[in-house]
Amino acid sequence: MDCTVSPFGKIDNEKVFLYTFITGDGLEVSITNYGATITAINLNCDDDSCINLVYGFDNLKPYPSCKIYPGVIVGRYANRIAGGQFVIGDKTFNLSKNEGNNQLHGGIVGFDKKVWEPQLFEQVNGVCTLKFYLRSNSGDEGFPGNLDVWVTYQITDDNQICINYSAKTDAPTHVNLTSHSYFNLSGFHSDVLDHVLTINANHYLPVNDELIPTGEIRELSGTPFDFHKPKAIGADIDLVDGLYDHCFVLKKPNLKEPSVTLKNPKTDIGLKIYTTQPGIQLYTALKHPQPNESNIKIPTSGNWAVCLEPQHFPNTPNNPNFPSTLLMPNEEYNQTTILCFDLGE
Repeated sequence: MDCTVSPFGKIDNEKVFLYTFITGDGLEVSITNYGATITAINLNCDDDSCINLVYGFDNLKPYPSCKIYPGVIVGRYANRIAGGQFVIGDKTFNLSKNEGNNQLHGGIVGFDKKVWEPQLFEQVNGVCTLKFYLRSNSGDEGFPGNLDVWVTYQITDDNQICINYSAKTDAPTHVNLTSHSYFNLSGFHSDVLDHVLTINANHYLPVNDELIPTGEIRELSGTPFDFHKPKAIGADIDLVDGLYDHCFVLKKPNLKEPSVTLKNPKTDIGLKIYTTQPGIQLYTALKHPQPNESNIKIPTSGNWAVCLEPQHFPNTPNNPNFPSTLLMPNEEYNQTTILCFDLGE
């Protein structure tokens, strides 16, 4: 396992770094402290057949203006909050709105647009650890409470990326963090409609025309959302207007059994996702980045990538029947997700 750090640029005179990890199998992972972002997961880059498994940029310049959240940590609240507001106790908090009348992924300047403080970078017994810290002040994008946030990446020689999220607050607030990578296990040579997906879920959250959950937790058996057995992403996608952007209710979220598996039948590359989070957002990327400033050439068709985002449910602050996202001053937010890559033959 090789672990290196190099300059990646500056944002408002704050230094930004790029941390690169290469496993014995040739899996190369790059992470920057701007947005605590996974910028690249590549395979076999020592030769001319480098396979890019996630979308990202090889330089800092495009990230501040990019609106599709590639590989970033999103917060304070991943996904949507209806009306850009919620109530805690007897007080209404009005949030910034960046998607119509709603807030998406933490607002106008979310955690993805912040320079995080590197606190730890070390290699011990074949495991490389990278820890970032961010202070989100009370009132940040409308959220109450001073929030201290830590994101810790651990990369192992058996091609696992472990992401741990922890946070503490000095006032009641809502927290929901996730990683927002765009996966394409073909190396972006084709769309993801042939990728075979399994989600260990019996229910999903129907949404309205603004992609806000209706509050219903609906059984998915026999519907286009039924991925409890392996199924190509594109098998039923026409029945959902060509786009999945829905949260699935995981049956048994834990770190011993995968909640999600994804495999490309052509490259034989696979991904397993283990998580402690209660849900996972499935998003088949229909919108193309504008402009596309990446060195990665993406398919011109829709569904050029798939996001699999372990998280709490969208709009939970306004749905008391969903698992709570309320963090109190005497509590610690703590969630873990593991990405485990099978690199095929």
